[in-house]
Amino acid sequence: MSELVKALVAFHKEVPSISKDSKAQYGKYADLGGVLSTVTPPLSKAGLVIMQTFEPAEGEGANPLLITKLVHTSGEECISRVPMIIGQGRNPLHDWGGSCTYQRRYAILSILGLCADMDTDGNLDLELQQEKKVSRPARKAESAKPADAAPAAEPKPNDPMKDGEKELLHGVIKELKADHKQELIKRFRKEFNYPEGLVKDKIQTYAHRTFLQNAMNEITA
Repeated sequence: MSELVKALVAFHKEVPSISKDSKAQYGKYADLGGVLSTVTPPLSKAGLVIMQTFEPAEGEGANPLLITKLVHTSGEECISRVPMIIGQGRNPLHDWGGSCTYQRRYAILSILGLCADMDTDGNLDLELQQEKKVSRPARKAESAKPADAAPAAEPKPNDPMKDGEKELLHGVIKELKADHKQELIKRFRKEFNYPEGLVKDKIQTYAHRTFLQNAMNEITA
């Protein structure tokens, strides 16, 4: 791996400090976009590229693997395989998206030998629990709470998803391996009878979301 090591040394001479531009509960941190925008130009200059994919883990009940590859133009490569850590919140899709973002960022920093977060930033909680923080009701005195207050209604299968939920779902699908993505699209078209048109434009309801979540779990298991 002599060529890759030489290129990595050249990369370290060129890469600037990674700015912490995103705010979290415990301070600022460098998000995935900030990390990629900082490291990509010096990587390209050194003849290096980062590639990340997901693969199903071996063994029953195992989580998918995050595969991070550092590849040099000579063909030499360094590969990292790390089991994904998935949150156990109320919204599995948000947990998956937040976990992907968080772990992809740290896998890139690790394989490049960089550090963008010297402090314990608590950003995994931030990225995994955005939905929980938004939906958590404020604590009120018992005397101020109506005795007959009704719980929030659960969305019905045919209710339209919110724009943010659709964008997150699209992002999760985009991160799938090519063959997993093709199988997911094939199943979605068959289930909802959408033989033509962009699947992205067809994903609209909570029924669509539930089906895709279950299908992704089966495909990546």
